[in-house]
Amino acid sequence: MALPAPEAQPPGSSQLRFLLFLMMLLLLMSWPSPGDSLALSEQRRSHLESQLDAHELRGRFQDLLRRLHANQSQEDSNSEPIPTVRILTPKVRLGPRGHLLLHVRRASLTQGLPEAYRVHRALLLLTPSSRPWDVTATLQRALSLGGPRNRALRLRLAAPPDVAVTPSSGVRLELHLRPPAGRGRRSAHARLRDSCPLGPGRCCHLQTVQATLEDLGWSDWVLSPRQLQLSMCVGECPHLYRLASTHAQIKARLHGLQPDRVPAPCCVPSSYTPVVLMHQTNNGVSLQTYDDMVARGCHCA
Repeated sequence: MALPAPEAQPPGSSQLRFLLFLMMLLLLMSWPSPGDSLALSEQRRSHLESQLDAHELRGRFQDLLRRLHANQSQEDSNSEPIPTVRILTPKVRLGPRGHLLLHVRRASLTQGLPEAYRVHRALLLLTPSSRPWDVTATLQRALSLGGPRNRALRLRLAAPPDVAVTPSSGVRLELHLRPPAGRGRRSAHARLRDSCPLGPGRCCHLQTVQATLEDLGWSDWVLSPRQLQLSMCVGECPHLYRLASTHAQIKARLHGLQPDRVPAPCCVPSSYTPVVLMHQTNNGVSLQTYDDMVARGCHCA
């Protein structure tokens, strides 16, 4: 029996089947194994988690900055005023019975200061090396009597036994002034305007400098902030100006007597403003607060 003749194939059908076979083969070869598919899924999830961690970290960074600024504002509003030291050169002469007559203008005591300031302590130095003479009570009593600000105060002082009354051209009246407790709150800017006997801007004070991470050499490990406002203490420390402690007071006195052996007090920070830095670590990114990097106030020590 004769076999039936094969059906005629459409032109190009064999080539089409061959192309379909190649496509299926390529698809099977490119399909990831179960382990590879899991690895890709883990990579995507890890990338998503890292994005979420960075977002959360920046949120924590901003929240910490807000809390630090709020605490700083509260400290500023509750801080006590910094006493001011003023040095005058009054006119003096010897009176009867060994008394010392002192003349000083009333207006010069608190000139340039808010009205709330009062004389807290007054020391009279007849010579640079003499022992200070406490005349606080006498001066406060004279001020309590009132009178025009342009009128001179005339004080009649009886020297204690251990003070030699030898007036000279180097007589100095050292005044420590401050507002009464609980009054005369001052802003951070006003607290810096202490009277400087050397002239404006020469005594110990805060100076702010703007610096980038590149300026500090920190750009390879600190991520934020990229720019910092750095406050530092600069200036001279004249006699008994903003002394930090009894040790600093002794140091200032001995420097006046033996300047070659005892150095003068130096202008150093009295308090600091905390700063938060976002920086790289071996495990990723971290936040750290630095409590002693930016000065907030200055004194002499």
